[in-house]
Amino acid sequence: MVIDGTVTVMGSYNWTRNAARNSEDLNLVSSRAVAAAYAAQWSTRQAISVRFAAREDWCRPRVLRNFAQGGN
Repeated sequence: MVIDGTVTVMGSYNWTRNAARNSEDLNLVSSRAVAAAYAAQWSTRQAISVRFAAREDWCRPRVLRNFAQGGN
């Protein structure tokens, strides 16, 4: 997440009461250059992303079954 074009927040921190007890990370970087690079990468990834509208779009049982059996 980029805040004010300067501060970049990165990590896997869950914003809950339990987060302080869990092993989670949160990095704050104060740099316009890092914020710009992070925002540019995010925009690039968003531009090529495909929206999943239904469970069938992202969960293919046959593929999962083959994976569990060690096949492709």
